[in-house]
This record gives sequence, C-alpha cells and structure tokens, in this order.
Amino acid sequence: MTSVSLLDAFEKTLRERKPESDDRLAVLSENPLYFDFAGKVGALKPWEQELEWVPLLFQIWENTKERLLPVFQTRKSRCSEEEMLSGVCCLIASFHWTMGEPVETLNWERLTQKSFPVKPINWMERLEFILLKPTQYHCFIQLDELFTEMKKQFYKYTAMKQKKATH
Repeated sequence: MTSVSLLDAFEKTLRERKPESDDRLAVLSENPLYFDFAGKVGALKPWEQELEWVPLLFQIWENTKERLLPVFQTRKSRCSEEEMLSGVCCLIASFHWTMGEPVETLNWERLTQKSFPVKPINWMERLEFILLKPTQYHCFIQLDELFTEMKKQFYKYTAMKQKKATH
C-alpha cells in the first residue's frame, strides 16, 4: 500500500467512526477529524477557535507518544499503525485549523496543493517518509519532530497575530 492510499483508506475509516464520548479531548483522541468530517448543523467548529483547539491536538500526540515509547523501549521495532496515522491526522488538522479551515480530505494531491501559513520545514517530504512505514521507530521520531516544530511555529504565529490585532 502506498503512502497515498494509506491516507485515503484511513480517511474512510475516520469518516465512519463516531466517538462515544462528549469530552472534546476524548472525541479527538478517538477521531482527530470527527468535527471536520461530521458536517452536522450546529456542530463545533474547532478551526474557528484555533487557540483553544490546536493545543488539544498537540496534547493528543503527547498522550500517544507516551503510549508508544514503551513499545520501542522493549526493542520492538514496530508500533501501532493506527496510532501513528491518528498522529499524522492531528498534525494535518493543526495545519488547517491554524489557518481557520476544516480538513476536507486526506487526499495527498489536494493536501500538497495547499499553502499553509504555519507548517514545519519540508513537511511534505517528511510526512511521505512517515507514511511509507508508519510503524517504524524512525518514523515515530520524525513525527515527534514535526509536532515539536509545529508547536513552536503555531505559538509564534498566534502571538504575532494577536500582537497585530492589538495595534
């Protein structure tokens, strides 16, 4: 399965997954793109409140990272593909929500055509690398680095945006 078809298949899974909780963090942990794909009238729109919601995506990755680290510490070379793909979705959602729009699709061609105002350097190449073998340790480390960079860029961007709004 190619990296592109892996994301397409995961999108289908997420579109069908309905979280059972009402807690925002629990919903996003179960399905990071639930609010993007739900399409319900009156549903929450995280992309309209990025300062409140994007940090939740970062928290979900931190929780995932805590679960996955012990797997690699036991010298297993592979982790859960679904957890890594959820992490990738959280990262992609952070790109979209920061610019104030929902994730419409995980189609790689459409994602790579977008111009995100906040993104890690070489994110496309790095995500492609991750998607080729998402269960491997090197990919886990790469995704963690992408989140570290995105977090820094997000907080810098929002601080500059707030500063501009007050002047």
